[in-house]
Amino acid sequence: MTCTRPLLILATALLTLTACGGGGGGGFVPGGGTCSVQREKEFVLDVARDWYLFPELLPAQVNLDDYDTAQELLDALTAQARAQGIDRYFSYVTTRQADESFLLEGQFIGFGFRFSVDEAAGRAYFIDVYESSPAAEAGLERGAELLAVDSGSGFVPVSAIIAVDPGFDEAFGPSEEGVERRFRFLKDGATLEATLTKRVVTIQPIPDGGVAELTLPNNPGERVGYVNLRSYISSANTPLRDAFQTFDGINYFIFDLRYNGGGLLSVADLVGDLFGGRLFAGDVFYRLRFNPARAPANDETQRFSVEPESVSPVKIAFITTDATASASELTVNGLKPWIDPANVAIFGTDTFGKPVGQSAFDLSGCDTRLRLVTFRTANRDDESDYYTGLAATLLHACAAGDDIDLPMGDPGEASTRAALAWLGSATGACPAGSLAGPAGLQKPGFGEPSLRYPVPARPSAAQSWLPGVF
Repeated sequence: MTCTRPLLILATALLTLTACGGGGGGGFVPGGGTCSVQREKEFVLDVARDWYLFPELLPAQVNLDDYDTAQELLDALTAQARAQGIDRYFSYVTTRQADESFLLEGQFIGFGFRFSVDEAAGRAYFIDVYESSPAAEAGLERGAELLAVDSGSGFVPVSAIIAVDPGFDEAFGPSEEGVERRFRFLKDGATLEATLTKRVVTIQPIPDGGVAELTLPNNPGERVGYVNLRSYISSANTPLRDAFQTFDGINYFIFDLRYNGGGLLSVADLVGDLFGGRLFAGDVFYRLRFNPARAPANDETQRFSVEPESVSPVKIAFITTDATASASELTVNGLKPWIDPANVAIFGTDTFGKPVGQSAFDLSGCDTRLRLVTFRTANRDDESDYYTGLAATLLHACAAGDDIDLPMGDPGEASTRAALAWLGSATGACPAGSLAGPAGLQKPGFGEPSLRYPVPARPSAAQSWLPGVF
């Protein structure tokens, strides 16, 4: 294998350490030995001491015997950073197999849906259903309401589950093939029931209907390119190129990232090139900055390059929610300095706030993979540290609803409708009824989310990137 630029992941640099020796992104692979818990804990501590982005926040003294697992040790090592909101469980222990299955192939074990809960009302809703999954085959759709779940002892109402099982750990069961649950749900006014069995689900990175050519409401002759990208996974590359190939001559775009939790930096590179390569070839898209002990040798600068499918945008509207994170945020932050600030906006709710990334470190001879926060991301102007979301950094941050009763990308759907209105506005102001921050300041209450995306106590690799996926 030729070791070139490591396969970087937004919030992660996925390094084939045994082949590349950690070249470019760093890494630590202890010598051989059994795959014991003790060895895993030693591995986590050694890597953290060497690579963690916030070494000053690590505890000075650590007794490995105080922790039963490597994950418990990691939680203790990152506790101070977590308390400060700069490593909100971004660092975690997983397996190489599960990690690569999701990020490279878009695969995970589950029912094949994402959902959110309204805790105040005690209700839950399906917000996305993956094609060819158990959920899709059972007739679940975006906008359907989950009423109750039968885990084997009869149906339990969603309100009761939320109260005692907020991560739906028991309600939905482990991420293992063959786990069966019965669902009661409300769809199109009818109460239905279906039995779903977990199996391997493959995420289609751009959903059916996720590429469209829309028109401006006040100028039907002006075309708008729309793309809904679910995740920055390897399998997104070809669909993205195919989508942008159809956008030749279009100047206005909506990039829908409302549930996109990030993923591979290599896919973010492609998105940047598709939007900016033709205009800004050779200019800085983003930078990676490691801790003082690892910089500048591992620091990196990514520049725009021209792709055959690159477009020349005049205005870009990004649809976001608090589930929009990592590579999704990097895309907005990286493009912002190059396109007129008045011509870049977000619609929906504020983003998650994840301007850091993890490197992946593999324990030799084992399937153990550590994802550790090791670098921060910054744009051309070194703008980073948006831990509370991107809204405060943008001239236009326009609040809009996530209308789950309509397909994403439907011109009548609330966020899509607001984005189209802004794209067609001569003033550039947010549409009437939305909130915007003057001069880049976030207005209090901007798009505050009312829903939560449940995550189990010990999330799978897919759930770490896509909260609410099961």
